[in-house]
Amino acid sequence: MKYYKSFLDRQEVSPALHEKLQNLEGAKKCSRRPWARYGALAACAALIVAAGVWKLSPRPAPVQYSSTGDASSHEEVMHGQPGLTPDTSTIILGDWESGFVVNSPTDGDKLTFPMIPAIRYQDITGRNEIDAARSYTPGSFTVDLTKADIQAIFWGPEGKPEARHPKLEQGDLPWMLFWDGYFVHGSAWYDGQGQLMELTLYGEKDRASFELELRQGALPFSCVVDLDRGDEISEFNGVEITGWSQVYDRDGDGQTDSICGSEFMTADNIGVRFVNRNSTMQAEYIPGGDMELGGACTFNALFVRQALTGGLYLDHLETAEHIPAWREEEFSTLAHARQEEDFAPYLPTAEPEGYNEFYGRLSYQEGHSNSLFVRWSRVGAYDNVEVAVYREGYHSYNLVSPDQPETYDLSLYPIPWCDSVPEKYWETVDRPAFKAEDMSLAVVEARGREHDTGGMTYSFDVLHPDGTLVSYRCDGLTAQQVWALVEETL
Repeated sequence: MKYYKSFLDRQEVSPALHEKLQNLEGAKKCSRRPWARYGALAACAALIVAAGVWKLSPRPAPVQYSSTGDASSHEEVMHGQPGLTPDTSTIILGDWESGFVVNSPTDGDKLTFPMIPAIRYQDITGRNEIDAARSYTPGSFTVDLTKADIQAIFWGPEGKPEARHPKLEQGDLPWMLFWDGYFVHGSAWYDGQGQLMELTLYGEKDRASFELELRQGALPFSCVVDLDRGDEISEFNGVEITGWSQVYDRDGDGQTDSICGSEFMTADNIGVRFVNRNSTMQAEYIPGGDMELGGACTFNALFVRQALTGGLYLDHLETAEHIPAWREEEFSTLAHARQEEDFAPYLPTAEPEGYNEFYGRLSYQEGHSNSLFVRWSRVGAYDNVEVAVYREGYHSYNLVSPDQPETYDLSLYPIPWCDSVPEKYWETVDRPAFKAEDMSLAVVEARGREHDTGGMTYSFDVLHPDGTLVSYRCDGLTAQQVWALVEETL
C-alpha cells in the first residue's frame, strides 16, 4: 500500500482530463448494467434445509464499541469529512453517533436451521472490481440514519412484530439476518430538492463487514466502471438474483478474505446490492466446499432470504425533513471570483504569468461547506496553479511547525518516499498545513519538488487566524512566485 501511495503522490493528469473529472455532475452520469443482460433464469431455485448442509460456529462474546477514535500522532483538525475536491457539492450530516450494535434474542438455540436460498455465487476472483468514485448532483447531501430509521427499513411502518411464539421473537432487527453483534450505521443520500436517491448501511464485526445499498426503482448506482460480475443468475421467490464471490487478500494484511455479493430488484421495485466480506460463521454452503467462503455465502444468502420474504421499505425516507440551503457558481475570470467579498482577501490579485486558461467555482451548503476554488492552466505544459479557500467545513489539515522540518521538508526525503519518509510523517509530508504567521519563503522552498513535466511543483495549506484554510498547489512557478501569492494574503 505504501508503494502505491508514493506512486500516486507523483502522478499528474492533463488539464483536459482534470477539467472533465472536476465537472462531472449528477448520478445520471452513473450507469448500471441492464437487468435483462443477466440472461435466462436458472433451471432450479430449490431451497436447502439447513440440517446437514451448514454449521454455525460458536457465537462470539459481545464487542464493545466507542464513538471516538484514537488520537492521531500529529495535530489534525477535522472540518467534516476529508478527501473531496474543492468543487464537491455534497455534504454529510452527522458522525455515525446513531450507529448501534445489533442485539438478537438471547436464546441462541433458536438461531439455527433456517431454510437458505440456493444462490449461485460465481467466482469472479481476478476480474475487474474497480468502482470509480461517484460524482454528485449540485446540492445533494446525506443524512445519518437513526436506529428507528434502520429498523423501519426491515419492519415497515408497523414496526417490530409481536412475538406470539418464542421462535418469532425479534431483537433490534429481524434475527434471521444473523447480524447479531454487528455495529450497524448508515446514511440516506438526497438530491438538492430533498428527494431520496440512495441509501447505504454498513456493518462491522471483527474481520467481518458488509455494505447494503438500496435504491428506489433501479439497481444502486455503479459509476464509470461497469463491474464484471458474470452473467449467471439464480431465482428466489420469483426474483432474479445475480451472485458473485471472490477469495483473495483484499487489504494486504496476510489473511485471505472471502467476499460475497448479490444484486436484485425486489417485487416492490427496490434495487438491492449486498456485499459482505468474511463472516463470523463457518458453513458448508456447497457440499465439500471451503468453510470460510461457505460462511460468507451463507451470510449473504440469509440476507437475500430476509429481504425477499420479510420485505424492504423506504417510504419513510423518501423525502428529507430539512434541505440545507446551497449555492454553486462558476467564474470565468479572477476579477469575477474576487467579487465574492468573503474570499477576496485570500485570493491572488493578479493572474500568474504564462497561464492562459482560468476556471473558478464557488460551493456553498448551509452550515457545512463554504469554499471557492480557482485554477490557472498552461495548455500543452500540463502545469496548473490552484488555490482553494475553505471558509468553513469539509476539509482536514495536518498542522505542523516550521521548527520541525522532518514533518514537511521534502528536501530531506529522496524518492521513493515510501522508503525514506517515516510512517508517522506520511500525512504531514504529503500535505502539511502552516499557521499564517509561520509562513515564509523558506517554508515554501521546503515544499518544492521536481514536476514530472519539468520545473518545480509546490503543495501546502495555510491556516489563517479566523479559521480560513487556503490550499495551494502550484506547478511551473518558482518558490519566489509561489511565496508572492501567499504573502499578499497574510
